[in-house]
Amino acid sequence: MAAVQRALKWVRTSPAVGKAAGALAEAVPATLRRREVTGVLRARAMGRPVHPAVVALPIGLYAASAALDLMPGASKAARAFIGAGLAVAPAALATELTEYGTLPDNQRRAAFVQLTANAAATVCYLTSFRLRGHGFGLLARGASALGLAALGAGGLLGVHPTDPKVQRAVFESTREPA
Repeated sequence: MAAVQRALKWVRTSPAVGKAAGALAEAVPATLRRREVTGVLRARAMGRPVHPAVVALPIGLYAASAALDLMPGASKAARAFIGAGLAVAPAALATELTEYGTLPDNQRRAAFVQLTANAAATVCYLTSFRLRGHGFGLLARGASALGLAALGAGGLLGVHPTDPKVQRAVFESTREPA
């Protein structure tokens, strides 16, 4: 648990993370910052942003492929789930980048960590998809496992609750004891 607390503290305080997060905010394409685009990508369903639901789609598909990898003879189904996850990943990225530009600095750091982890996971799953297509099942499962680990790490380290009380509790739990 101490390692997780150190990692959370690093995300919150590291000048390198802050600098990289700011650079990414400036690099977000102007197209994603236009009001017409942000209005669609930041759409709200039942009063909530759609980004969490869109991001949950590839994560769920990737997790399902991991479960299928544990079953004998389910390799084709696992590859199909990975392919479906890869197909919706660009929509998840677009909604994530649109939200990213509107976040305050403290949340932007966490979102940067999530974006980085999600990008690494997408590369792992794309690699897995390609390896599966060429008959390298064991290597493909390894790449998928790395992708799932990246998603988990990004979800853990990229926690940025919008409720200030919850956010304060999460980040205060990472303080060193006096």
